[in-house]
Amino acid sequence: MKNSSEIIKFLILFVIISAILLIIQFITLKFLGFTEENFMYASLITLFFSIFFGFLLSKFSLTSVIQTNRLLDRLLKDTLHELNIPVATILANVSMIKRREKDEKKLKRLSRIQKASEQLLNLYKDLDYFIKREIQKVNYEVFNLKELVEDRINFFEDVKNSIEIYTDLKEVYVKADKSGFSKTIDNLLSNAIKYNKKDGFIKIVLNKKELVFEDSGIGMDESEIVKIFERYYQSSDSKSGYGIGLNIVKSFCDENGILISIDSKKGIGTKISLNIQKILT
Repeated sequence: MKNSSEIIKFLILFVIISAILLIIQFITLKFLGFTEENFMYASLITLFFSIFFGFLLSKFSLTSVIQTNRLLDRLLKDTLHELNIPVATILANVSMIKRREKDEKKLKRLSRIQKASEQLLNLYKDLDYFIKREIQKVNYEVFNLKELVEDRINFFEDVKNSIEIYTDLKEVYVKADKSGFSKTIDNLLSNAIKYNKKDGFIKIVLNKKELVFEDSGIGMDESEIVKIFERYYQSSDSKSGYGIGLNIVKSFCDENGILISIDSKKGIGTKISLNIQKILT
């Protein structure tokens, strides 16, 4: 109901302002005389008033939106801050109990709790990262990219099922947004697993020129490759997710000076290459 009343108020105000502008133009023309030159003068005067009234109209219509966004932003940040403490407490206590527990069944249950808590902690880190990114407080640091890739591969160990991951990783140090790079690797690995074939493979190569992800998945044709970086685009509706993973990857690469290229063939697989030469240390 509140949204409907706001829309009605906006429409009424819009009609009133439009009428005022027409009256101003008519009065100006009547005062100056109905000539082509005077019509231009009247139009300029009307334009001036339309900008002024447009500013007032925009301020009126956006005030409630800005206030709502400010409240949501504050709620998100407050919730994020409070979320970290209980999750960290759960993880600490589970770790202590596991050290004393001998029963295998109870240890398995504790491991599930620990894993679920770690997933919540990762969600916390994701939210924290995206908030910092929005307010441009992302840290650029020097790190070993090989270690980061190996860490993210280990993270996907339990979900890759029958897919084999092969690596050829060299020691490479880069200066970039480490959290963003971690999420980029996660998205590329997740897609390579999600769109792969049963008993397929993923090959990851890292050298001082590029980081390459190659898979034996379903692949894409040229029309799909053109759209692949669009937000919410998914090549297959049967897969889970929202189609934002590669859009995040593209945004990260653009912001960090990393060139990204895709080579894919339908039914054969996909190869995604990240040129990292600009961020080498």
